[in-house]
Amino acid sequence: MAMNGIKGEKAEHEGLRSATKIAFFTLGCKVNQFDTEGLITESREHGYEVVDFNGPADIYVLNTCTVTKEAERKARQLMRRVKRKYPDAYLVVTGCFAQTSAEVLTALPEVDLVIGVAGRGRLFQILEEELPLHSKNQVLPWTKADGFELFAPEFSGQTRAFLKIQDGCQSYCSYCRIPFARGPVRSLPSAQVLKEIERLLAFGYKEIVLVGIHLGHYGIDLGTDLASLLEQIEQKWGGADANWRLRLGSVDPTDFTPQLMEVFFSSTLLCNHLHIPLQSGSGKVLSLMNRHYSPDDYAGLVSLLRNGRPRLALTTDLMVGFPGETEADFIETLNFIQAVGFSRIHIFPYSLRQGTKAAQMHGHLPRPVKEERVKRAEAIARELAQAYRERLLDQVVEVLIEETNRDGYGEGFAQEYLRVQVKEVQEPNTLFNARIVQADREPLTGVVVAL
Repeated sequence: MAMNGIKGEKAEHEGLRSATKIAFFTLGCKVNQFDTEGLITESREHGYEVVDFNGPADIYVLNTCTVTKEAERKARQLMRRVKRKYPDAYLVVTGCFAQTSAEVLTALPEVDLVIGVAGRGRLFQILEEELPLHSKNQVLPWTKADGFELFAPEFSGQTRAFLKIQDGCQSYCSYCRIPFARGPVRSLPSAQVLKEIERLLAFGYKEIVLVGIHLGHYGIDLGTDLASLLEQIEQKWGGADANWRLRLGSVDPTDFTPQLMEVFFSSTLLCNHLHIPLQSGSGKVLSLMNRHYSPDDYAGLVSLLRNGRPRLALTTDLMVGFPGETEADFIETLNFIQAVGFSRIHIFPYSLRQGTKAAQMHGHLPRPVKEERVKRAEAIARELAQAYRERLLDQVVEVLIEETNRDGYGEGFAQEYLRVQVKEVQEPNTLFNARIVQADREPLTGVVVAL
């Protein structure tokens, strides 16, 4: 029995099948997006034709997330949809859900191949050699010997490029399965980071976003750290005439060393924006979550960062309805986020993850309570976002145009991670300064200024 859609003519060069159509879909974080882009680039190198996931293809690759039940539900829904529309297609499931729940996914009739995160570099070898005919489950366990999986995606058609410089997590927050899905901390050596940045700049990208599963732990396996890496990047490309910018992905509050803050304050490349996960504004709940900081620690860090970087845009993640979270704990969180004044908050209800410590805790809250708390937190988040936007009125921001919107304005992201539109510039991948003249909603409206 041959694999549907994979048998066909060999390409002219060794081992390639140019006639095979392959489609990709990503659920989850920016690291997952980076990994998918890497797989897309590799698939083209192996002779596959990359097509839209919503259309017909021979092979569908679904890169999954396991952070919440909702992410897993969406993955199952997509699996069913693919096989319902294209029953002869070959469905590959990879990513974090695949790594942590291989047996569950292997049992699904829609799925033809399960390959997790560990050893995923074997994917195209597996497809070429038709190993799935012998075993549907090709997920490997994590070992400390596993190295950094280096992808070199091209991010075709985009103006911002992501660069994964770190993978894995060893923090074991009580609610999270990611350490089981992503394995131990692994970092891309700094020399290779610099080489990848050079490659992306050669493509013409004006913004590069450094991402990782636990970005602040970059280098602990190599005897270095994130601050040292950023210093090297700054020395090589920084200065008043820099024509591109660097953005950090999510950095935990416990990872801001004095050296990292010093680099952030003095950098000419780093955007005026940080994403620092909070999760809760209650000290009791943070302790239950196994997060190693207090609300006072977090507030103190924010004060230092804002002193060094005025007008800093601070975004965060907030989990509500954690087991044992009382109404008083939740009120404490609401008061805390108001006091800090975030520019954007990603709010989500606690989701029970089997195999985590939180799953065994007492005090799990009913779904309606969690949903009601999400709505209350979102109402405050909207007020905070509006207050931050208004602070930018009549201020000059740096904007990177990504597209022309339906009103005929060029639109893209400011350094502060807010969308801005301008009439004067429509050309994508254009970096310039604009004075904000309208800030009551996003996108903000600006006019080009020369500095």
